[in-house]
Amino acid sequence: MNKRILVIFLVGGLLFSQGHFCQAADDGYAIKGGRVYLNLKEAEIKNVLSIFAQATRTNIVTADDVVGKVTVSFSGIEPMEGLTAVLRSNGLDWYKDVDGTIYVSKGKVMKTFYLDNARPSEIQTIIKDILPEGSKVSVDDTYNALVVQTASDNLMRVEKLIDELDVSPTQVMIEVKMIEVKHTDGGNTGVDISYANPEDVGDTVQTVNLAGQSDATDAQGLYAHVLKGSVESYLSAIKTAATYDTIATPRITTISNKEAQLLIGAKLGYKVAVIGQTTSTEDVKFLEVGTSLKLTPHVGRSGYIRMEVAPKISDGTITNNIPNENTTETKNEVIVKDGQTFVIGGLMKDKDTEANYGIPFIMDIPYLGTFFRKTVITKEKQELLVFVTPHILSNKLLDSMEDDIKRMEDLSAKKKARLIH
Repeated sequence: MNKRILVIFLVGGLLFSQGHFCQAADDGYAIKGGRVYLNLKEAEIKNVLSIFAQATRTNIVTADDVVGKVTVSFSGIEPMEGLTAVLRSNGLDWYKDVDGTIYVSKGKVMKTFYLDNARPSEIQTIIKDILPEGSKVSVDDTYNALVVQTASDNLMRVEKLIDELDVSPTQVMIEVKMIEVKHTDGGNTGVDISYANPEDVGDTVQTVNLAGQSDATDAQGLYAHVLKGSVESYLSAIKTAATYDTIATPRITTISNKEAQLLIGAKLGYKVAVIGQTTSTEDVKFLEVGTSLKLTPHVGRSGYIRMEVAPKISDGTITNNIPNENTTETKNEVIVKDGQTFVIGGLMKDKDTEANYGIPFIMDIPYLGTFFRKTVITKEKQELLVFVTPHILSNKLLDSMEDDIKRMEDLSAKKKARLIH
C-alpha cells in the first residue's frame, strides 16, 4: 500500500514540475501509441499547449496575450489534430516556422517570405485573391520580401502558392534583322533661252542654269541645243533612281512576358506645361522618330513562343513646341517555335518633294513661266522588312554563348599581345 502511495506521489510531482498540473483529482493526460488521452478541467491554456508540445515533439512558443483556462477531453486523438482543435476552439492563431517551431497568438499571424526569383509586387495580387477579407499582403521590392498577415489556416496555402510562383523566369534572346529599303525616284527639267541682237552682239537677254547646260562634255540625261537666228534654246531633262539598304541586326534579351524596345533614330524634345493648384511648371517630353521596334515574348510550357511585335517608321518635327509626327506602324501577334524566323514586311512610306527655281514673278506666269523656271522633283519610298528569330535561353545555349564570349576574349588578348610586342 505504501508503494502505491509513493508511485502516485512521484507521478503527481512529475506533472507539477513540467507545468501540467491538473486542478481536479480525476483530471490527467497520457500519450500512448502516438495518441493523446486528455481529461483536463479548467486547465491553463499554456499548460495544455505544453502537453501537445511534448506529444508532437515540437517547440511551441506562445505570445503574452495567450491566457485563460480550458476544459479538454480527448480519448486517443492524433497530436496535431488535438492541438489544432484546442487552438481553434479558443480562437487562437498559429503558424509553423521553417525550423518546425509553432508560434501561437490571439491576433492574425504575420510572416515574411523572402523571394529568390519573382518580384513581390508581381505576385501580390495573386496572393491577395486567395486570402479571406481582412488579410493583408505588403511588399518590399528592395529586399524582395513579401509580408503576409492572415489567419494561420491560410499560411500553408500561401506557402505552397509562393513556392509555385517563385521560380526562375524564362529568358528569351531575340535576333532581329531590320532591312530598310529606300527607292528614290525623281528628276529635273528646265529650259534656257538666249537672245542676241544681230546688230549688237553685246546686247543679249538670257536665262542661266535652268536647263543645267554647261561646257562640260559629261552632261547626263536629255540635253538639246536649238539654234535659230539670234535665238538659242537649251533643254535638259534627267530622271534619277537609287536603291540602297540600311541593315540593323541587334540581339535583344528579355524575360518572358516582358517588353523589349529598340529605337534607331532620334528623340525630339518639347516642353509641356504642368499646372497645379498653386504652381505651374514645365516638363520636357520627347517625340521618338526613326525606326523603332517593340517585342514581347510569351513562352508556353509546350516550348512555343507567342510573339507580340510592333514595328514603326516615323518622322516628325517640333513646331511652336507642338510635336507633329508622320508614322507607319503595325502590331502583329504570331506563334513560332524556338529558333523559327518570321518576317514582317509591307511597311511603306512615300515622300514627295518638289522644288522650283527660276526668275521671280515671270516663273509664276502660266505656260510662259515654264521657260523661266527649273523644277526638281524628288520621290522617296521607304520600306521596312523585319526578320525576327526568338531563342529560348536554355542552359545549353547559355553555355554555348559563354564559350563564344571566351573565344572572343582570347582572340582579343592575342591581338593586343601582338600589338604590344
